[in-house]
Amino acid sequence: MSEKLTAPSGPSTNESSPLSPIWKKIYPISLAFIFIAMTIMSFSYGLSGDEVDMNEYGKAILRYFTSFFSDETVFNMPKEYNRDGVIQYYGGLFDLICAIVNTISPLDEYTTRHILNAWAGFLGIYFASKIALKFMHEQTATMLVWLMFLSPFFLGHAMNNPKDIPFASAYIMAIYFMIQLFERIPKLQKTDYLWAILSIGATINIRVGGILLIPYLVVFLVITYIVQTKFRKEAFNFSAYLKPILITGGLGYLAGSLLWPYGLQNPIQNPLTALSEMSNFKVNIRQLFEGEKIFSGELPSYFLTKSFAITNTYAVLAGLILMVVFLWGFRKQMKSEILYFILFTAFFPLAYIIYSKSNVYHAWRHVLFIFPSMAILASFGWHSVGQLLDKFKIKMAGLAILGFMLLEPLYFIASSFPNTVTYHNHIVGGVKRAYYQYEVDYYYNSLKQCADWFKKNEYPKIKDGDSVIVLTNAAHLLGKYFPGDKKMYIDYMRYHERNQKVWDYAVLHIALIPNEDIQSGAWLPSSTIYKAEVFGKPLCAIIKRPSKDDLKAFACLQRNQMDSALMYFRSYLQKDPDNTYILNTAANILMQSGQVNEAEGMVQKSYQKDPSNPETQNLKGMMALQKKDFNGAIQIFNQLIQQNPQYAQGYFYLGLAYQGAGNFQQALTMLNTASQDESLRLNCYKTMGDIYTQMGNPTEASRLYQAAGLTPQ
Repeated sequence: MSEKLTAPSGPSTNESSPLSPIWKKIYPISLAFIFIAMTIMSFSYGLSGDEVDMNEYGKAILRYFTSFFSDETVFNMPKEYNRDGVIQYYGGLFDLICAIVNTISPLDEYTTRHILNAWAGFLGIYFASKIALKFMHEQTATMLVWLMFLSPFFLGHAMNNPKDIPFASAYIMAIYFMIQLFERIPKLQKTDYLWAILSIGATINIRVGGILLIPYLVVFLVITYIVQTKFRKEAFNFSAYLKPILITGGLGYLAGSLLWPYGLQNPIQNPLTALSEMSNFKVNIRQLFEGEKIFSGELPSYFLTKSFAITNTYAVLAGLILMVVFLWGFRKQMKSEILYFILFTAFFPLAYIIYSKSNVYHAWRHVLFIFPSMAILASFGWHSVGQLLDKFKIKMAGLAILGFMLLEPLYFIASSFPNTVTYHNHIVGGVKRAYYQYEVDYYYNSLKQCADWFKKNEYPKIKDGDSVIVLTNAAHLLGKYFPGDKKMYIDYMRYHERNQKVWDYAVLHIALIPNEDIQSGAWLPSSTIYKAEVFGKPLCAIIKRPSKDDLKAFACLQRNQMDSALMYFRSYLQKDPDNTYILNTAANILMQSGQVNEAEGMVQKSYQKDPSNPETQNLKGMMALQKKDFNGAIQIFNQLIQQNPQYAQGYFYLGLAYQGAGNFQQALTMLNTASQDESLRLNCYKTMGDIYTQMGNPTEASRLYQAAGLTPQ
């Protein structure tokens, strides 16, 4: 892609390879365009799951400093903003900046935050490209900025992720100034120290993991020594680096507490305490991964690497593969130590997190800070193959291939906007297939689309003086779209409680919907009036209540008025015929009252709608038991237990099925397992007594009847 190849052993640096002057113009123009585009795009993105908490934390930090340390709310944040009890361990620098800017911004506070978040993301692109310029040239730096901008996962997070994006940008900024510090040894100026110290401090002030940048100084020293002495056979003055490393590392560590209230209380010890607390922090969030809901603490060791592979563009992945091919050949080139250091900053954190089995979730957002380094490596790969093709007189071929590969993410961004973070490549069948297998909109971005639609289409219908009840599984965010609105009462609702709560509208987001209901579409009744979608897959929906007969039915159940309850359930099902929860509830009542035929019809309809629903499967199994279809019951309950090995009732019913089929030993095994659940224990003992009676063992039967509190039969 450049005009001249100077070294057959690897790609040349920007200093040794002449380049068409046009790239010196295209590079800054690209940066300017991307900066403007990201700023404009930020207005369309919604609140993310962490944003409200971090916004309040930033305000508390600002009050702490403006009150001259007398307002200590920052150390005692309300539980609603500090659910995990660790918010004080975050540096909060970005949130403090947002709080300060919001005191003068004419825009809504979250709109302002999104603009600043987008600018933070742009800084990551900018400093990554500046590093690329140190050992490549403007054409490669231009490739890099487009690689990063057209990475939908990174772009989506850049708009509203207040934790990972600012940290990622500060991380690569600090790496840039560390490289610059080393380049200027021994002729260092005070500003070289200042920028390196402040950038390391800023990274720690955002997230305490920035402390790792301090030992990185030693790592860079070792890499520089090896490259210069072993590969390039140059002289190396080891002692010239010691003073800069000690000064930068020591003052960078202290700078990390300058604007961090918790760190400021004890700048020596508290950052280390926070690092320990965050390293050992355990939060178990159920994640959809490979089609199953798995607690984050139990995700497989390849979770991060696979998540990275399936949510990055082919352009980035291909660049990384090409990087591996050309990496060794670059070892003798000028400034090759920069490339190898970037390699370390990209892969060491990833390897360490996997090795230490750290609790991560939401794809690879917790390691977003390595993405700028990864993008530099990918751009090096494309740079290298471009120079190789130039050597064979195939001018601009590498650039053309890269440009073609970037059309796919460009199309996705344009088609999915503003839900760009949902991107999955075709390794897993694109977002359409990944929708049922992996987390997509885990950060609640699409909630804004529902809020905007409601404001435009439903809100005007609410008469002055009236009010509506809106329940949602994302109340902490939805309320922020309607601040202080007296026409709307917004509160939290668990998905499975939707037919037992009073509401006029329900706003449901897929993040907390059971996967079986997502796969079957059962979470979207016919009364759904709006869906925020990506390629036809709903992310968030507004449901208008079709009837309140379900509420009347559950009220009758509480009064033990079964006939009335059934009457109201039947009435409700006329308006919402595919509601599996109501179908199953009504079928259960019918079974208990001996109305087996009608119950079977409801169970069958529920099963047709959602065959993977555990409650439906359970009822189908119980129906088989009632009809003495013991083999059918065994098959169903075995399947249920495979899906959920902790399902104690499944073992109990499976025991009954084996008993009916005459397989007494298997029945006893299942019932013994079920008896570990205290609520089932007495029934299990009684049934086991019956089995021993059938087996002709009255002694053991008598013992079990007594354990069940019964008179021996």
